[in-house]
Amino acid sequence: MKKVQEGDLSKMSLLYERHKRDLFGYFYRLTNNASKSEDMVQNVFYRLLKYKHTYRGDGKFVYWMYSVAQNVWLDLLRKKKFIEYGNDPSNYKELSDKEKNAEDLLIATERKNLLKVALQRISPEKREAIVLSRFQGLKYQEIAKLSNCTENAIKARVHRGLMELKDIMLNLESQ
Repeated sequence: MKKVQEGDLSKMSLLYERHKRDLFGYFYRLTNNASKSEDMVQNVFYRLLKYKHTYRGDGKFVYWMYSVAQNVWLDLLRKKKFIEYGNDPSNYKELSDKEKNAEDLLIATERKNLLKVALQRISPEKREAIVLSRFQGLKYQEIAKLSNCTENAIKARVHRGLMELKDIMLNLESQ
């Protein structure tokens, strides 16, 4: 990012290639909408370029990138453009695992689909905290900085969110 700030815009494509997949996963887990997630990834990189002068280089680049991504997500929520959550399991593409037999693969796929549906039923704040901590691998302290709240608040969001997910998944499995 320092090179981009210095005017070497070709380095932006390197940043894009390195981080597009992680950002897509972040947004997809929040929205369950692939095209909306792709748009949001593009929006993040547009903002990274637009606001390159605000990057200070204090911490890791990914923390700054996720703060921009979080702002993109919050803008979407504020604008009420938060559109449909796909509840149809046939919409999800899963990678096949040759080491598992068909029954294990079917069970794992069903559980992943239930988790996707359950994630959409919890509050956006809890969902984001869970996605950042469990799927994106950020630490509570880092998420707290991104969310402008305390580490304990993030821990509580994750804990309460996981409890809600558990209850929702049990209800979905019993249907």
